[in-house]
Amino acid sequence: MSAHPPRRVLLLGLLTALAVAGVLALTAARFRAREATSEVDGGTHTVPRTEIARTISGQLTLPFRNGPDAVRCSGDLRPVRYDAVRCTAHFPIGPDRHLTVEVTGVRHNLVTYRRHILPR
Repeated sequence: MSAHPPRRVLLLGLLTALAVAGVLALTAARFRAREATSEVDGGTHTVPRTEIARTISGQLTLPFRNGPDAVRCSGDLRPVRYDAVRCTAHFPIGPDRHLTVEVTGVRHNLVTYRRHILPR
């Protein structure tokens, strides 16, 4: 037996490390995606709570893992900078997450908003 591991083992270890780093990078990018832009509803002149909930649910869904079972928001989001609503994400495993969704910008009929996870 030689003192040095075969090149095949080193290559396999390197490929495994790169794959793990890639998954971690994708996961970090998903968690960092906290902003979204939605169109204002023509009838109510707000971003409906269902649209906010759908967007948050998509942002909280990780690759290789299910997202929340449901996201419920306290109201619609008005197209006014700093307007905010509270939302709760219900996960099948683990505690619920309480969030605040705040308007960061308005341009014509597009509203950009950002989610903030509230401390437990």
